Amino acid sequence: LIAKGIIMKQYLVFDIGGTFVKYALMDENAEILENSKIPTIREDPEGILESMRKVAEQYTGRFEGCAVSMPGRIDTARGIAYTGGSFRFFEYTAFGQMLEERLHVPVTLANDGKCAAMAEAEKGALKDVENGAVVVLGTGIGGGILLNHQVWMGNSGGAGEFSWLLSDLKGFAVETLNLESVLGVIWASAGSASSLATAFAAKKGEDASAHSGVTFFEAYDSGDPDAAAVLKQFGRDVAGGIFSVQSVLDLQRFAIGGGISVRKEVTESVREALYD
Repeated sequence: LIAKGIIMKQYLVFDIGGTFVKYALMDENAEILENSKIPTIREDPEGILESMRKVAEQYTGRFEGCAVSMPGRIDTARGIAYTGGSFRFFEYTAFGQMLEERLHVPVTLANDGKCAAMAEAEKGALKDVENGAVVVLGTGIGGGILLNHQVWMGNSGGAGEFSWLLSDLKGFAVETLNLESVLGVIWASAGSASSLATAFAAKKGEDASAHSGVTFFEAYDSGDPDAAAVLKQFGRDVAGGIFSVQSVLDLQRFAIGGGISVRKEVTESVREALYD
C-alpha cells in the first residue's frame, strides 16, 4: 500500500469472539483495507489456530505482522494466555508462539476489552476524555478502563474484567464456593449478549440453545412483547453494573460495544434505566 509516495506497512488482525473470529487486513494507521469473519471453533485451540492459518493464506505476502484480540488474562509481552474467558482450553497456552509457527510473522496478543478501550481512546468514543471505560456485551462482558487517557492494566493485568463483577452478594456467600456456583451471581449472567438470548428463551419456556442474539432481535423486530420486556430488563441489568463501576471510579464516559451494540435499542435501554 502506497500513500503519498510512502510505502505503508500492513498487518493481519484477528478478534476472537464467542461466535465469530473477525479479521481484517489493516495498514499502520489502523485503517481497514479488507475484513470479514468466520465461525469460532470452540472445541480446542488447534481448531482456532488452523482456521486463522487458512484466513492468513488469503493474504500471503501482504502482511508483516499479526495482532490478536482475545478474551482472558493475557501476558502480551510473552504471548501467553493465562486464562481465556469462556475458552477454558486457552488457559496457560503460549498462543502467540503457536500462531507465529503457523503464520511465520511476529504475533502480538492482547485482552479484547483492553484492545477495545485503546481503540476507543485513539479513534472512538473515548478520544476526548481522560477517564472512561468500555463495556463489551458479548458471550461474557469484556471491559477496559481508561485512566488519565491510558489503559489501566491493574496489578496483574486483570483490570476491567467486568464479567466477574458480583451482581448478588448473598448468592456469593454459599457453603461450597466454586466456579459453577459463582456463575449465576456475576454480572455476565445477566448483562451479556448471551444472557439476553437465555432470558428470552426462559420467557418463552424454551431451551436456552433455541435462541441467539439474532433470533432475539428477529422476535423484537416482529413486535414480540416478551422480547420487549426482556430487553427492558436487560437494560436495567447492564445499567446496574455500570452504576456499580461508576460508584467506584467516577468516570467521564462509558462506551458500549459488542455485536449487539449496533442496535440502538440496546444503548437506549441502558440509558433509560440509568436516568429513569
